[in-house]
Amino acid sequence: MRSMKKLGVLVAVFALCAIGAANASAAQFTASATGTLSGKALETQTFTTNGGTVNCSTAATSGAVEKTADTQQHVTVTYSGCNAFGFATVHITPATYQFTSNGQVHIKNTISITPTLFGASLCTTTVTPQTVGTVDFANSGASNVKVTPTVTGIAYHSTGGSCGAAGVNGTYKGANEVNRVGGGTLRFDP
Repeated sequence: MRSMKKLGVLVAVFALCAIGAANASAAQFTASATGTLSGKALETQTFTTNGGTVNCSTAATSGAVEKTADTQQHVTVTYSGCNAFGFATVHITPATYQFTSNGQVHIKNTISITPTLFGASLCTTTVTPQTVGTVDFANSGASNVKVTPTVTGIAYHSTGGSCGAAGVNGTYKGANEVNRVGGGTLRFDP
């Protein structure tokens, strides 16, 4: 009987150690200190809907590091240098995202995508708050994180015309790099 109790205690100890090890190895973002984030596009940012493709040459990322280790990170991205249809200038409102270390992205605000021609709006595509995927994270250099979205299944509404019909087939891709402002490190620990 005594041997059975010892065996039971050992099994319980090993089970707790395994749970602790599994929790300790969860992917997370780590930083050397709290502070602010800054980032830039490494390649063209491409949005595709039923209305066609919008390409943006610039994506300026900003955010705050509120914890030195976390499974999520909020950022705001301001897109510029955007065009569509080969001739129209496109205005996109700033987008606030919550990235999670498991590769999901939560779109936190309503994003409007409006192509214009000679200053006149052609139509508007609207993306409302939703959760989509997939985003990959990798360490870049000694202190930066590369963010590579290959997001599919974005739901959007449209005013029609050149923007096409509403749908749930929107995509977004375009790598970015984010760093901690003022030095220090920002890392992704898979």
